[in-house]
Amino acid sequence: MGLFDTFKKPKTETPAPAPAKTEMPDAQPDVTLDPTVDTHEILSILQSAVPGGDLVGEQLVYKQHDLHIGVHFGDMRYSDEGFNVQLLLIAQHPFFDEELVESVSGVGKDADAAIRKAASNAALVLPLILQAFDSKSDVWITSEIMGHSYRFRVPVECGALHAGIGEPTDLWELVKDEIQHYLGTKRCYWIRMFSASVNGIPSCEVRINGAVCPDITDRLYADVLKYKDTKGLVVDKAFMLLIQDEATYKPCPFTKQEVGEATFRAFRLIQNIQDEGTSRKVQRQIVESVPQHSLGIELMSFLPEIVAHQVVRFRDSDSLMPVVERGKPDVELRKTQVRSFGYIEDAVFQYLQKQNPTEDEIRQVLAVSAKFHALSEAMEQNIPIEELKMSQLVYFVDRDYQVW
Repeated sequence: MGLFDTFKKPKTETPAPAPAKTEMPDAQPDVTLDPTVDTHEILSILQSAVPGGDLVGEQLVYKQHDLHIGVHFGDMRYSDEGFNVQLLLIAQHPFFDEELVESVSGVGKDADAAIRKAASNAALVLPLILQAFDSKSDVWITSEIMGHSYRFRVPVECGALHAGIGEPTDLWELVKDEIQHYLGTKRCYWIRMFSASVNGIPSCEVRINGAVCPDITDRLYADVLKYKDTKGLVVDKAFMLLIQDEATYKPCPFTKQEVGEATFRAFRLIQNIQDEGTSRKVQRQIVESVPQHSLGIELMSFLPEIVAHQVVRFRDSDSLMPVVERGKPDVELRKTQVRSFGYIEDAVFQYLQKQNPTEDEIRQVLAVSAKFHALSEAMEQNIPIEELKMSQLVYFVDRDYQVW
């Protein structure tokens, strides 16, 4: 078995919308998972819990904020504890370059009860989105990126939820002094913090605009270890929507769709690389095929590394390091600060799922991935992937390079 054969293709981070229906185990034939609660009833629960919205078709619309809320069913499962359903809260707003998606769950004695509980939990998250648009807070976070400043308002309250033993933990307090390094040029950043301990076993995660950020997540792990000798359950969640000041915001010259289309083209072009000469030719083709020069550099640099991560699923760094002059890396960014990284990441996932490239085609892309070569060497030395922590991604740019 070769090295590539040990790697698995990724599973989706956010389940695709699907009916809230699955099959019961044979041991429980008298129990059905088919719910009667529909999207309209879920939105009605949200409307009652969070006044001010109007039901318009399959959406709840808060006209004063131009905020549109929809819901999708995710997974539904049955166990001895009851029914567990996942519900996806989908928010759309002119400030959002992508849909804001938040997953909530609910447990109940039957499918309908679980869905209604999930809707009630979604109603705890929705006000946190709305309050950011109403906020008059005088607290700001400023992000500095290659000579440009971007200022974000911090709402007065951070939505915090606690369950289980112990006192609530202020998760925002644990990460807030590092958040400035994760904010980029986008108008909005949705920050989701999660920390749990089950009989002393920790589980933590920080997501920014849906992207998992392992390095900043380590701050939550360091804190939750205080429960390492504690029996029982403790869960803390917190949410924060940061909106950039209009005075520092600049519209991006490309869209997510344009990046997605360029990624599909680049995936095929990179397969033509055979030597240094064809590498330079492919790079020119990629840079010339996109609407913005810096995007072309990022696409050529990021795509092979993103493919490597999605195929192997190793613990990666949050950091990127653009280098203008070889040997002089003096700028460190986070992936969430460079919007194309997330766009390319999503497009690569879609390409792997929909285009179903052969192993040979994937190998050709991985051949130009520095991190895949490092992983290969580590595995040849019998170092488990779980023990690896990759360093930041260094990529070479020119003096005209600009971060969007």
